[in-house]
Amino acid sequence: MLNFIGLGSAFNTKLGNTSACIKKGSSLLLIDCGGLVFHRINELKLLNKVKNLYIIITHTHPDHVGSLGEVIFYCHYILKIKPSLYYPNEEIIKTFLTCIGVEGHMVDIEFNQIIVFKDKHIGEVKLSFIPVSHKHTVKSFAFILNINKKYNIYYSGDANDIPANIVNHLKDDQLDCLYQDTSGIEEGGQQAHLSLNQLSTIIPLEYRHKVYCIHLDNQLNIKKVLKKGFSIPPIITRNKMNKHIDS
Repeated sequence: MLNFIGLGSAFNTKLGNTSACIKKGSSLLLIDCGGLVFHRINELKLLNKVKNLYIIITHTHPDHVGSLGEVIFYCHYILKIKPSLYYPNEEIIKTFLTCIGVEGHMVDIEFNQIIVFKDKHIGEVKLSFIPVSHKHTVKSFAFILNINKKYNIYYSGDANDIPANIVNHLKDDQLDCLYQDTSGIEEGGQQAHLSLNQLSTIIPLEYRHKVYCIHLDNQLNIKKVLKKGFSIPPIITRNKMNKHIDS
C-alpha cells in the first residue's frame, strides 16, 4: 500500500490535497504535490535526511501541482539535492516550471510513457503512464506502479473512468490494488471524476476489497463507500508510516 499524505478533492481542505508516498531510508517517492502538500510533508518531516526524491505528477491542476515549486526549491536550497520529476508531456511541465521560476538545473525531468529506475532503498521502480479522461483543459494521466517486479499498483490521478484493460488486470490478479478518485456527485454530461455509483457498476463486488477510493469530495458518503465493499486508505500521521513494501 501507499502512504497517503492527504485524501481530499480540491475543495475538501479538511482531508488535504490527495497525495501519496513511499519512503524508505533516505529515499522518498512522492505522488502529486498540491497546494497543501508541502506544508503537510514538512509537518510530517518526510523530507528530513532525504537524499533521493522522485516526484510523479498526474496532471497540472493546482490541487496536484500547487506546491511543486516549494518542494523543488526546498530540495535545491535546503537539502542540496536535485529531485527527479516524471510527467509524460514535456511542453506542459517545462512551461509550468518556467512560469513558477524553477530553473532547469534544479530538477531532472523525464517525459517517457514508461520509466524504469533503481533506488538503493526503494528498489526497482517501473512507472507506466496511461492517458485518461478528466477535463478537456488539461492532459491527465493515470499510471501503473510496479515495485521490485512483485507489487503492482494502479493509481488514477484524476479520471472519470477506468480503462477496460485495467479492470481486466484487477480481475486477473495482475494488480495488487487500485486507487481511484471517487466523487459523491452525479453530474450531467462529462464528469471530472468517477462517481461512487459508476465505480460500483464497473467493479464487481468480489474485487472491491482491492479498490481504494481517494480524492474524496464533501458530497461523498464514507459509510456508503465502505458498505459497498470499497476501502479508504488512512492518512498518515507523524511517526506512523505504513509498512507496505519489503526491500
